[in-house]
Amino acid sequence: MNLRVKLFAAFIGLIVVPLIGLGIVSFLNSEHLLEKKYSEQTEITLKAVGGNIRFFFKELDQITDASVTNSWIQEPLKANLGAEITKPQGQIKKNQADKELTRVLFQHPAISIVVLYAKDNMQYLASRNDPTTFRAIALDQLQGYAIYDQVVKRNGLPVWIGPYEEQGLTGDDVPLFTQMRLVKDTESFNDLGVMVTQYKTDEVDRMLQDFTLFGDDHTSQTRYLILNKDGLVMLDSEHDLEGTSIAEQTDLQVDTAAGYMSARARFSGEDVLFSAYNLDRSGWVLVSVKSWESLTNENMRFLQWIGGITLLCLLSAVLFNMLFVNRIAKAIIRVVRKMRLVEQGMMDTRVTAHGRDETVLLARSFNSMVETIGRLLREVRHEQERKQRAEMMLMQAQIKPHFLFNTLESINALAAQNDGRKVMLMVRRLSNLLRTSMHQAEVITVRQEIEHVRSYLEIQDYRFEDVFTYELDIPEGALDFTILKLSLQPLVENSIQHGFEGLTELGVITISAEVIDGAVVFMVRDNGIGMSESSLRKLNGIENENTGRAGAPPLGEGERNGLGMRNVADRLRIHYGPAYGMIVCSWPGYGTVIRITIPRIRGEWIG
Repeated sequence: MNLRVKLFAAFIGLIVVPLIGLGIVSFLNSEHLLEKKYSEQTEITLKAVGGNIRFFFKELDQITDASVTNSWIQEPLKANLGAEITKPQGQIKKNQADKELTRVLFQHPAISIVVLYAKDNMQYLASRNDPTTFRAIALDQLQGYAIYDQVVKRNGLPVWIGPYEEQGLTGDDVPLFTQMRLVKDTESFNDLGVMVTQYKTDEVDRMLQDFTLFGDDHTSQTRYLILNKDGLVMLDSEHDLEGTSIAEQTDLQVDTAAGYMSARARFSGEDVLFSAYNLDRSGWVLVSVKSWESLTNENMRFLQWIGGITLLCLLSAVLFNMLFVNRIAKAIIRVVRKMRLVEQGMMDTRVTAHGRDETVLLARSFNSMVETIGRLLREVRHEQERKQRAEMMLMQAQIKPHFLFNTLESINALAAQNDGRKVMLMVRRLSNLLRTSMHQAEVITVRQEIEHVRSYLEIQDYRFEDVFTYELDIPEGALDFTILKLSLQPLVENSIQHGFEGLTELGVITISAEVIDGAVVFMVRDNGIGMSESSLRKLNGIENENTGRAGAPPLGEGERNGLGMRNVADRLRIHYGPAYGMIVCSWPGYGTVIRITIPRIRGEWIG
């Protein structure tokens, strides 16, 4: 069927007929149906706003979850400075702890103030220049508030206080969210103290404002409120009901246990559609208020517009088809034919066009697009090449500063003991590590890689005496093949730093190799604590974030200062292609086995 016939049939079937049907259906539908649809739309909107708010608080929970385990929180609470605070040295330590505590402020722009209460009645405080309302009272006074009992019962989980909820503690000058939680010792899990964090409500208020629909007058907009379980208005998108009770505005009872409720009610003397959505956090409820009159007016205007548009489209349908469809169809057919040539790779294809209307603009735009695509393809090709080179250079491992410092300290200790033989051995191994890591060559021989791993293991074996032992089983026939440098050492490092953490028996690392078919296969085994299924999924890229071995810190933390297992897999895939790479098998309590497969490529010693 000709395109022009198709366009005409499509115009009649997809535009004219639906418009007629839409007009008839719209006028036949009752106001009740439209109001019901708006209620459903409000539910979707409230869920979207509520989801954003829940994500905001979840993000803040995760920030403090990570913070309470960090040294700048743990160490001041363990320092017991209460006895020596009157001494200059004690005051210096406190000032340093307050300074370290400011790190928490930079983890999220909403954080206004952080206060730590130690068991020895010491307080550590860090704040911005933003307004804050929390009163940094003494610990015994804080324990007198009922909210403190909830904090103790939560046993380390956060307890949230909304604006105006605990005015004796948080004040009422500025609406702020307050979080309180116990801080646990990461080693003994004993209580160390209490952490109080206050957050600005700007971001939550911005979420409410983003979903506020403004009309021609005040009654046409949607108003959002956040209530606590007692009906206290904590936040108001119009900021004039904050700190008051919702019962003063409406007789409707808000069911905080229900997921969603919607009803017609009186609010501030006005007839409104009142909808509430449970935020699943401390009994808080998100409420929207929409004028009932504005709903009715919008529905009537909508029906009038539908009728007018339908009539106008019916009158202009034939004229439109006669004057425009045929000529536009020809221009489109011409462009489509040229586009098929471009799809086949003929980037020099151009459309010749004459005239001064939009079809000429279409042809010129097509020509410009083809030229741009050709140029972009060349740029993308060059960019991909540069990016691949940059990724390979970026992924090159570097000796971690703390590892280098610890090794030098170990050498210094040996020198102090006048153990010259061990000093010579440690210096030689460290020199070998630095030589391999800093060499510009991306590919080295297996012999060099094994020697690099051996040097790393011997240094770590001296540092972590009686923690692990290792075995190297590399056949002579595999030593002369080449391998992407620093492919094995990060895997061994992961076993030592994460796999043996908490292991009660002696750790064993085994590295073996086998030459099969056209490939060299390396196996790195350890008898460590293993990884969970979720960790493996994230490590293999099935999930977005990295997690670590069961009972160990997340893998992401182990990667921040050097190459990690994920980067090794990426480098192997980029360099050798999808047919080769790394496979990880593990289970909590049963150790980890890593298989690396690379092609058999012979090379020479790179000095």
